[in-house]
Amino acid sequence: MDLGDSEGGRVVSVDIIRGCALVGMVLDHFQLYFGNDAAAGSWPYFLFEHALGDWGAACFLMIMGMSQALSHEKHKVSGPGPLLHRALLRGGYLFVVGLLMLGLTWGPSQLWQWDILTLMGFATVVLALCRFLPSWTILLLGSGLAVGAPLLRTVSCFADYWGGALRGVPLISEFLPGLYVEPVSKYEVVWSVKPIILGFLANGYFPLLPWLLFPLVGFALGRRIAGGKMRGDLPRLALLGAALAAAGLALAFAARMAPAEAVTGGFIAPLSFSPDSSSMVLFQAGMTLLFFSALFFLCDTRQNGRPPQGLLARQIGLTSRFSLSFYVLHYLIIGWTLFAVYLATDRYPISSLMGDVPALLCGLVAVLALETVLWLWQRTGGKYSLEWVLDALTARLAALR
Repeated sequence: MDLGDSEGGRVVSVDIIRGCALVGMVLDHFQLYFGNDAAAGSWPYFLFEHALGDWGAACFLMIMGMSQALSHEKHKVSGPGPLLHRALLRGGYLFVVGLLMLGLTWGPSQLWQWDILTLMGFATVVLALCRFLPSWTILLLGSGLAVGAPLLRTVSCFADYWGGALRGVPLISEFLPGLYVEPVSKYEVVWSVKPIILGFLANGYFPLLPWLLFPLVGFALGRRIAGGKMRGDLPRLALLGAALAAAGLALAFAARMAPAEAVTGGFIAPLSFSPDSSSMVLFQAGMTLLFFSALFFLCDTRQNGRPPQGLLARQIGLTSRFSLSFYVLHYLIIGWTLFAVYLATDRYPISSLMGDVPALLCGLVAVLALETVLWLWQRTGGKYSLEWVLDALTARLAALR
């Protein structure tokens, strides 16, 4: 989760996108885990969970790849050995924190859900190795992951771990049936070697295929930023983003008459987040490129990289700098609240606690509480935050070498 430096200072758009993605994710997850069946059929739920959340996760991962490229550029004077050691430490730290977060949030039985942090930890090491490769090879590798994902899901029994079937996403299916589908239940964790490995590769919430594609693309884009070439790339990048998003939607429309199960192993498939269907991958990549192009132009080209002024802008930047702590804390708030309700009522109300408006209000209160914690943390130099622990570990291990 490093932030790098552009040729003129910090890449402001990277900070803003990461901070906004984190805040939007909290609102999304409160709808997802607190919202009941009635909430799932409401516009607030659809807006945060699908219209924004389904491509926001890809955006977050692409920004992570950009940050890694910028960080590598900043630290390359130390040589390839220290860079790899640093990546192994930081990647391993993210991976372990991701597993601990799942265990502390949902209980040890849910350890192998394969959340986004475990993917980011693995991606950190992969991207460190990618510094030896030309960008076209990295993009080709990412494309191979997108192509290979449906093929792997056909042999990994994906649907068996998600309730055995898929259904139309509520609300949008009333207007455009067959366009957007989702599994009928949440991921079932199985404590056995083969299901754990297949979950990491293809079946979990954020498996390697195809999700590693987005950090790889971000890494290639980060190189362009570090080389001072992104400003000239913006028109082509925006056009590419629009074309990819349109292609994803066109592919989904073409698949409306196909069975919902086509998202598992087909290339002409409806939109789906779990699994991340071929049409969704194109749409996610396109929307992320469009969003990044717009913000890079506004914040890093027109403003010459000057940080935006105002309390809100500073707080978004702060959220970006404490992104790991922010992410883990929001999950603990959700999981422990649900567990407290279980202790009080003997009913575990995941995805059945309240309606859409109360869930949204809870999400807003959580964002306010988290931002307050970050503001207090900043005043103490971030002491005991997860970022502070990582920096302390890095310094300690560097001193031992």
